[in-house]
This record gives sequence, structure tokens and C-alpha cells, in this order.
Amino acid sequence: MTEAVVGFAVAALAAGLGWGVYHLLGRRKSARQAARMSRALSTCQAVFTALEHVPDGLINRDLRRGLVLLLNRHVATLAEINPRHPILHTLQQQLHSLNRMPSGFQKVRIRDKQKRKYATLALEKLAKILRDAIACKDLAQKPGDLARASATFIAQQIAVENARQAARDAENVRAYQKALNFAYQARSLCRQLPPLMAKSLTESLAEDIERLEAQYKQPVRT
Repeated sequence: MTEAVVGFAVAALAAGLGWGVYHLLGRRKSARQAARMSRALSTCQAVFTALEHVPDGLINRDLRRGLVLLLNRHVATLAEINPRHPILHTLQQQLHSLNRMPSGFQKVRIRDKQKRKYATLALEKLAKILRDAIACKDLAQKPGDLARASATFIAQQIAVENARQAARDAENVRAYQKALNFAYQARSLCRQLPPLMAKSLTESLAEDIERLEAQYKQPVRT
């Protein structure tokens, strides 16, 4: 075999290997981009679906800020990879609305039992999304922790309201023992809340418990 033929064969082999490597790297890049886009879409959709069940007045500044930071990252990822994605504009509008939401926490009472259940589940879902985002480095630790704690505390606050409303319902039908049990449950749940919120709700519950204990003719429990 002449040197020319050998040289041609080596060059052809090198070109083939080069093309194979280039093709492989291209496929890997496409796979990474597809995974990033899938995670961005699923996270955004999960957050906005959960928010549909949470009244705006319950979303405090820390929770809103953490969600906006997380969504900003994922919407930017989607815009980078596929700026013509059909859902991108909708996500940008939803993010804009969330970002403009007033930050002041309001005292909101969800009167419907089913809606309180959905709100609690939605807040627990948001807390999990935020926890996972911190673990994946999609959200910085400090704002992520504050947002996750806020979602958890709001869910616990609704749980207190659930127990308190159940106590009222039982009292209305004069099932005083059952009403007391729910009132005690609400008081116990208060201990998991931030100090100021726990103090306010506990003081309010103390009046309910005192009234119910008088009706049930039981000594006051401490």
C-alpha cells in the first residue's frame, strides 16, 4: 500500500471519527436542552396550577418573591431554548401578574371546606416544589428557604382554621364534646406557627375553648 493510499485512509478515518464525535456531542446537547425545557415547563405549570387554589391575600412577600425568582429562571430557560414555544407568552403574562401582586399579607378566611382542602394541598405542593428547586440549584438557598417556610406556615394556618370551623359546626348542633376536641386540635396546631401568629390565634381560640368548656360543663384544661 502506497504512502498516499495510507494517508488517504488515515484522513478518511479521522474525518469519520470527527463527524461521529460531533454528531454524538450534538445529540447530547439536544438531550440536555430537552431535559431543561421539560423541567422548566413542568415546574411552571405545577406552580401556576397550585396558585389557582390559593387566594392572593394569603401569598405573602417571601412566598411571592421565591416563586417569582424560580419562575423567572425557568421562563428564561424556555425563551432561550425555544423562543417560539406556544405556551411561552402565556407563562410570561402569568409571571408578570404574579410579580405585580401586592406583597402585603391579608387575613383571608376561606369559608368553603373543600376550598380550604385544595388550598392546603396546593401550598404543600408549592413547599415541595421550592424544596426541590433549592436542591437542584434552581433557586438560591435563602429566598428558597423563606418561601418554602411561608408556604408551610400558610398551610398550617389553614389547618388551624379547618379545625376551628369544625368546632363551630359541631357547636351549632350542640355536639359540645366533639366541638371541644376540634378546638383543642386547633390550639395544638397553633404551636407550629410563627410566634406572633400563634399568639394571636391562640388568644382567639382561648375564648372559644372557654365557652365550649362552660357549655360542656368540664373544668378548664390547661
